[in-house]
Amino acid sequence: MGEVQWDRPPPEGVMWRIQPLTRQDWLLITDPAGGISVADMMMLAEEVHAFEEENDMVRRVKAEPGASISYGWEGMTVALMLRIHDHGLPVTQAELVAVMQDWFADQTDGKKRPDSGSIRRRITPIWRAQRREEA
Repeated sequence: MGEVQWDRPPPEGVMWRIQPLTRQDWLLITDPAGGISVADMMMLAEEVHAFEEENDMVRRVKAEPGASISYGWEGMTVALMLRIHDHGLPVTQAELVAVMQDWFADQTDGKKRPDSGSIRRRITPIWRAQRREEA
């Protein structure tokens, strides 16, 4: 077998085989012949963000570096409970996150909204508990 030529610096590792969850045996990666590099398996954050924006999956708010912002999390929890009581859960958790981001924007004339990940961390336990009740 000849030496593998890379078009960029050597990666941290190369994957030569893979075992799908549905199989008990390993499959050899033959295309490309040199295996798949770690770099080949990664996506740039910009690509992920572009995909999310294109598919209206997440609403983002960019904060200034080092900015320390406090949010009314207790108020959000009350608004979340009222939203669920009055309208039920939306189809997806991402939709519920967007509703809560809009709530924050309404409370501050659009000046302060936490990022979707911060909201998601706080609503996930409630989301999961509600989904269990509906099942």
